[in-house]
Amino acid sequence: MSLQAARRYAKALLEMAIEKKDLEDVKKDMLLIQGALRDSSELRAFLKSPIIQKQDKQAALQSIFKGKVSDLTLGFLDLLTEKSREKLLKPITDHFISQYNNHHGIIEVGVTSATELDSKQLSTLKTELESSTGKTVNLNSVVKEEIIGGLMVRIEDTVIDGSVKFKLNQLKETFTSVAVEIKN
Repeated sequence: MSLQAARRYAKALLEMAIEKKDLEDVKKDMLLIQGALRDSSELRAFLKSPIIQKQDKQAALQSIFKGKVSDLTLGFLDLLTEKSREKLLKPITDHFISQYNNHHGIIEVGVTSATELDSKQLSTLKTELESSTGKTVNLNSVVKEEIIGGLMVRIEDTVIDGSVKFKLNQLKETFTSVAVEIKN
């Protein structure tokens, strides 16, 4: 239920930002708030506390973000605290960024490799992914030596596993199933 509420609040903010022609500023605001929540366990605990009064939370958010975020975002933070939804701020920022990306045809792609990819490799991979998906790609590269070689690419809920480790596991399963068949 709370994730649905977070999604609805994010969608409403996105629509309002589009209407007010303030979308890019609100996106920057959401990234700032997202970072503040990620970096401050005290802020997260403060917003989740049922003991702290609404007006105190509202005043704290105002003092933290006033002058750093747009008036639309500041008003949105006030609305959240007034409706006792401030504990949803983190999922709201996540959903907002996701909906913003969707609105602009941007997808997040995670790439895992055994060694660091150079800028030419990353650029080629990004171009190929943009060509095959028809969308703008934000490429996030991670190095995990345990995949031995090759690449793993995650696009939303789809994983394309071209790692050597995956291929070796497939061979192992094939040889194991053949060995079982031979015994029988």
